[in-house]
Amino acid sequence: MKKTILASALSLMVLMASCSKSTMDDSPVDPIDKGDNTNVVEVTGDLTAATTWKADKIYLLKGNVFVTNNAVLTIEPGTIIKGDKGTKGSLIITRGAKIEAAGTVDKPIVFTSNQAAGARDRGDWGGIIILGKAKNNKGTSVDIEGISDATDKGKHGGTDDADNSGTLKYVRVEYAGIPLGPDNEINGVTFGSVGSGTTVDYVQVYRSGDDAFEWFGGSVNAKHLIAVGTWDDDFDTDNGYSGKVQFG
Repeated sequence: MKKTILASALSLMVLMASCSKSTMDDSPVDPIDKGDNTNVVEVTGDLTAATTWKADKIYLLKGNVFVTNNAVLTIEPGTIIKGDKGTKGSLIITRGAKIEAAGTVDKPIVFTSNQAAGARDRGDWGGIIILGKAKNNKGTSVDIEGISDATDKGKHGGTDDADNSGTLKYVRVEYAGIPLGPDNEINGVTFGSVGSGTTVDYVQVYRSGDDAFEWFGGSVNAKHLIAVGTWDDDFDTDNGYSGKVQFG
């Protein structure tokens, strides 16, 4: 009997140890160094035609960069995009336009800060904002948080729940997210009325200065989302978001 009790106790201890909460390493993650700054391409203003960002370049977002005019921005696997701290660099995909950012397991697409390694922190740059034509509970032309643009470029909403804004797959977003004011923030990744035709899979937001992921209405589904070291919410939904998130 004593041997049976001892064996049971040891089994219980092993089970408790295996079920204990693990801690996640919150140390900085830096993209692969591609050398000096000779390969840096500064990006400003509007992208109005089909554009491809190549993996052998580093792209620096200065201010609000809008993809407009139903254009498609394609980003190759392994590409690094940096947000400028001084101008709060951000990438906005407007209604009708698309982002095709499909990285791979071995070659993720990395959005990060333009600060030196070791000096990067939450809120160094704006983030990614995708605006679509799906339904929300506020209207068909709604201002998105964080963008002070009186034109259609800062609007989201419509009636097409199957709208397609492109692909985010194997993408990492680091040190983004800026709280500009009460209820006026840029998150790591912001979805405004993005439709279910859009693919969002294997996306990580690391150390956002506001929310990691936020949905304002829309019907886009997302899978395999990771939020690490977020200042505010890891996941936030508003304005009647009706999509599904799996493995978040």
